[in-house]
Amino acid sequence: MENEEKKHSLGMTFAKRIFGFSMASWINCLISLISTPITTALFYPDELGKINLFISFANILIPFVYLGFDQAYVRYFNEPNGKNTSGSMFKLCLIISTIMSSIVSIVVLIGWKYFSTSIIGYKSITVALCLMVYIFATMVLRYVNLKARMENNVKSFCVQSITSTIIIKLSFTSVAIVNANAMYAIVARSLLLFLAAVIFSYSALIKCKYEKVDYSKTTLVELSKFALPIFPTTFLIMLNTSLAQLMLNKYADYSMIGIYSNAVTIASIITIVQSGLNTFWTPFVYEYHKEQSKIQKMHHVVTFLMFCMTLCLIGFKDLVYLLLVNKKYWASKSIMAILLISPISDTVSETLGLGIELSKKTYLKLPVYMINIIVNVTACYFLIPRYGIFGAALANALASLSMLISKTIIGERYYKCSDTYFRLIIGMIIIMTISIVNYYCDSFFVITLLSFCGLIAICALYKKTLKLLIETAKPMVGKLLKH
Repeated sequence: MENEEKKHSLGMTFAKRIFGFSMASWINCLISLISTPITTALFYPDELGKINLFISFANILIPFVYLGFDQAYVRYFNEPNGKNTSGSMFKLCLIISTIMSSIVSIVVLIGWKYFSTSIIGYKSITVALCLMVYIFATMVLRYVNLKARMENNVKSFCVQSITSTIIIKLSFTSVAIVNANAMYAIVARSLLLFLAAVIFSYSALIKCKYEKVDYSKTTLVELSKFALPIFPTTFLIMLNTSLAQLMLNKYADYSMIGIYSNAVTIASIITIVQSGLNTFWTPFVYEYHKEQSKIQKMHHVVTFLMFCMTLCLIGFKDLVYLLLVNKKYWASKSIMAILLISPISDTVSETLGLGIELSKKTYLKLPVYMINIIVNVTACYFLIPRYGIFGAALANALASLSMLISKTIIGERYYKCSDTYFRLIIGMIIIMTISIVNYYCDSFFVITLLSFCGLIAICALYKKTLKLLIETAKPMVGKLLKH
């Protein structure tokens, strides 16, 4: 009886923690759902394409600012090295990344003609200055966000995350009402994000202002040994994320980039689960990794939820587009389902690649993402010139699957996170089949029927996981009904 109560209490703790950290993702998703129809109605695809190219270039440069020290902060938060505390570790890693941000800014300033021409099609020093500001602000908000996560400060994390999303969406819509021009949107977004970074960093730093930073050689060497091997991997991840849009810019036009990025935005709805997992997963793993059965159960829960949300989104895609997307962007409906394979692969690989983190062999991520980028570049090179945005989506899916496979093979060698791969393989085959049919078939009835059948098949495959989720949810629902 005592064991049952302990098990129930632990399940409730997991559920509350996931729900707490996922709350920001749910609210951010709601904000995005509200703003998407406004954005797509006000911006033409070519202007939205330029905005997304700006973000793509920023994402490629940001890893050079972090150099892996953001991950080092997470790793040493509970075990600060040298004479540092968790507060002074925050300041130390933030200082290092600020220095790197200055160096990256100098590079951007020197090559401002290249960056501005690549992003908006003509020379503009303003675009380069915005890129510098945006990168710095993103870096600061990243550290402040990590601090809240590691402190298990759900309230602070949610406020920061939601505020950042509101600023981004507000900058789009408010500017577009006056002038739906990419340049104005880029300027507004950069300045407002910078303002948020200043406010939140001040709040975070004031709490640890009296904590002295240990700058000793031993401390810096130990931090660097952990951080620097992560940098190439982070860079490859960001490059892989932005590659399709960069290649579309080469072989297509801004309009195609806008349509493709809109499909990515709609597909990202299911990253609610991924965002919730990412904020909760690291503290959870380091706390419970010795209890392997719990980790395995969480893996199946995450995979099951991703499959279910994906099939629901594919089945109701016409309704989603009717409510959220302007007709100018409806060409992206055909590729949206294929783009869902990427967030599924990314999320599931976070669990199956767990052994890499626990073994502290972070350098093993490098071959994983090298395979990923090679597959992506090769697929983009052959598919985009021939198939356009469908080729870009297909390349993205193939690259994501290659990453999932390689990360699973390496990660599972050091920590067995799954007791069976059968359900995952069958589930991925179901999703891929429906996604391909969705591209060639525009029938709402056919796609909805296939998605419903796929959902039944997934529930049958994961019946134990479904039962576990129902048992966990019952007490929570009961409490809500009582109140």
